[in-house]
Amino acid sequence: MVLELLEKIKHYNKGFDEARVSRAFDFAIDRYKDTDVDVSELMAVIEILMPLKPDEDTVIAILVHELYMLGFLTDERVQELFGQSVLNILLFLKRLLELNYAENDKKSQIEIFRKMFLTMAKDLRVILIWLAKRLCKMRDIDNLSDEARKIQISRETMELYVPIASRLGIYRMKVQLEDYAFKYLHPEEYEDINRQIEKFGELRKGAVDEICDKIVDYLRDKGVSAQVSGRVKSAYSIYVKLKEKGLSILDDIFDFFAVRIVLPVKKDEDGNPTYDHLYSVLGLLHSEWKPLSNRFKDYVAVPKPNGYRSLHTVVVGIAPKNVDRLVEVQIRDAEMHREAEYGVASHWVYKKVGSVDNSRVGSQVEWIKGLQHVNEFFGSNSEAEILKEVEVDIFRDRIFVLTPRGEVKDLPQGANSIDFAYAVHTDVGNRCVMAKVNGALVPLDYELENGDVVEIITKKDAVPKLRWLSIVKTSFAKNRIKVWFSSLNRENNIRGGKKILNAQLERLQKPALDQSYSILKDFGGKNLTLTQREALVEGVGNGSKIANDIVRKIYPYEMNLATKRIVSDIVVQDKNNVLEDNVVVGGESGLPVKMASCCSPGLKDKIIGYVTRVGKISIHKSSCSLLDSLNGERIIFADWKGKKSINTKSLYRVGIKLTVVSRVGLIHDVTSIIAGMGINIADVAMKKDSSGLNNDCFLLDLVDLDQFDVLMDKLEQVKGVVKVVRQDKF
Repeated sequence: MVLELLEKIKHYNKGFDEARVSRAFDFAIDRYKDTDVDVSELMAVIEILMPLKPDEDTVIAILVHELYMLGFLTDERVQELFGQSVLNILLFLKRLLELNYAENDKKSQIEIFRKMFLTMAKDLRVILIWLAKRLCKMRDIDNLSDEARKIQISRETMELYVPIASRLGIYRMKVQLEDYAFKYLHPEEYEDINRQIEKFGELRKGAVDEICDKIVDYLRDKGVSAQVSGRVKSAYSIYVKLKEKGLSILDDIFDFFAVRIVLPVKKDEDGNPTYDHLYSVLGLLHSEWKPLSNRFKDYVAVPKPNGYRSLHTVVVGIAPKNVDRLVEVQIRDAEMHREAEYGVASHWVYKKVGSVDNSRVGSQVEWIKGLQHVNEFFGSNSEAEILKEVEVDIFRDRIFVLTPRGEVKDLPQGANSIDFAYAVHTDVGNRCVMAKVNGALVPLDYELENGDVVEIITKKDAVPKLRWLSIVKTSFAKNRIKVWFSSLNRENNIRGGKKILNAQLERLQKPALDQSYSILKDFGGKNLTLTQREALVEGVGNGSKIANDIVRKIYPYEMNLATKRIVSDIVVQDKNNVLEDNVVVGGESGLPVKMASCCSPGLKDKIIGYVTRVGKISIHKSSCSLLDSLNGERIIFADWKGKKSINTKSLYRVGIKLTVVSRVGLIHDVTSIIAGMGINIADVAMKKDSSGLNNDCFLLDLVDLDQFDVLMDKLEQVKGVVKVVRQDKF
């Protein structure tokens, strides 16, 4: 066992200390004789991490960590036998393994997140061991007799371990953890998906191999050497895709399996990687098999947020006749392939303690380094705020955004220009006044998209605005804004906080704060002293508290904002008049389709698709008599895009009044903002007051009461708007 282990380490690390690892192995085997620990499980953890080329300290830490957890090894003894680096790994690993994750216990979740983030920032090796141990546990979960315990472990895996593996880009671990957890969290769906996968294998036996062989032969004839393999999506990813598209049958999705072409890494004269050969192979494929241009994705030029890089294309006609379907082909070099499997861990430099190669996965490393400041964030926010920010930073999808110089910034989906400015530098965030996205001027709350090139415009005398706290999405930006306001003196903070709270109260047509802040006396279920009330107001002024959060606790929006709650039936229907643009084939839109002239289907007809021999999909009525004479294997599922059943939606009817200085285009600007937020205008009334100002009143149907403050903020920024308040009587 040990000889095999040593040979594997020697294969990637010629200079490792073979005697040191052997001593650790012999020491561990001897001590474990007196315990119930199964040494084969420790070897399984090492085996999982072996493709990542773990260093000596990591291997030794895995071998002895159970002894350390059981108390058979003290800190002093570990340091004496194996050194400080091994002890550090064991200390951090013990802290993580001793934490108990309780699904509904916010405090336990926060403590896990805090320690997990600090561990990642200090030593990534510990997190990788932690993930590998969980994968071993999930592999053996069938041996547990307690079904409730199986579900608990699976839920913990899906909610905690899978997102971390995904965030670090470790695809191989992520998909295995997902599938093991999926089996117990959704057993019926798991069985159904696997039955369909097995059925697919029987019906399409050898099809993937035939496609791969065809590509290998074709590329060889063109003088290109490549590794070509096929892979079927994991059971859980298939389940998610079917659920997202409202489908239930595997044949309804075209990218159920994909073909990978892995090419050698190439470098230029200066030693920099070059990717011309990837695009050359892409061109060769497109010259032989018809591509779907709208399905091409260049993740080499613009990588996915987790660092994934590859060229993706979808071609027609490459599959054998008995599996006549669209095929996704992925083209990458060997380095990209390794990154796709192991993410940030693929650049684990075993010669340095727990470090990674920054040049390859810069944004992920930047994110991990940022976790070093996690204590500051966890110590200054409420439990709800912490969990919300963790969800944004870890569990929400990510986007890549670029500076004009090509530097990549990793942000959560939904992030805006202010988040980007603070990601560049705190001073840039504090002094930003406007942004350019892809060369066009945009407001600071403009929501960024993957691949945007963003330039921040700053002014020397510009300062952060308190309202930014309700706009930004990243915890880093929020913290930097709060720090700036905290630096102001206390008197100014109290004065500013009172002004902000009064403005918020005025929006709701509630009385302003008095000298003793009496409306705050009974706050959050506690009887606050004057000092405590003043501290709340100061917190609003320095940015550590959000004004609308405080006001909503005093005057809950459900009771003080909406005049009534209504139920609305909404039918969603695509309004595109081009029939071809309204067709969805196998859950995918934008495919090359044409309307069959034999039956001339319309939007009200049930439809079905037929893949023609020239690569187009002919759309027929389901009742078309011609279908009986066509090849049944070429018939595929089709439907109209946007065709949905009637949804019942609960809406909040809220009245607002804008006091405005009349100008041309003002009403258009106001209604555009309202419509842009998906808010329906139920009624409008306009009149002039005694001062000559106009009062424009709108009766609105809000999907969510959280929309109220966002809408008010936006309307207050419109030129000519003096004040915006809630309107009771309409």
